[in-house]
Amino acid sequence: MREFKVIPHRSIGPISLGMTRDEVRRILGKPSSVEAAHEKWGIHWPDRDFFFNNAFQVTYDAEFETVHIEVCATPDYIVTFDGIRVHDSPPQEVVDALRKHAKVDDQHREYPTNLWFPDLDLNLYREHSDEDEFDTIGISLPKSKA
Repeated sequence: MREFKVIPHRSIGPISLGMTRDEVRRILGKPSSVEAAHEKWGIHWPDRDFFFNNAFQVTYDAEFETVHIEVCATPDYIVTFDGIRVHDSPPQEVVDALRKHAKVDDQHREYPTNLWFPDLDLNLYREHSDEDEFDTIGISLPKSKA
């Protein structure tokens, strides 16, 4: 089983923030789907590639460099942060590991289903309640670099 380690501001597994689309595809292969940049509801949606049956998403800027990586649970790999399995560990254990590095924004409008750690440019998402395991974890370039 492959382990993809989350390193905020840097990488998830073999994919690093700042990599070009070509570099990502050389590592992960052909995407399972692709979403071209578009406008919808007055919002700009950037280019994205989806891998591992859409469980691993990579978002690119206008120069096709990676600015956001988001991963879901899948049998193809496990995702860890500080040695803790993100998608199948007790939610509080995952949050506590992240809180050793930064504070969660508990005033965010989507809290507690979407947990933002602004100093890490990292978010955790779960569908329903704060008792649920996390569905996704994502990292982004710091706003000043994006």
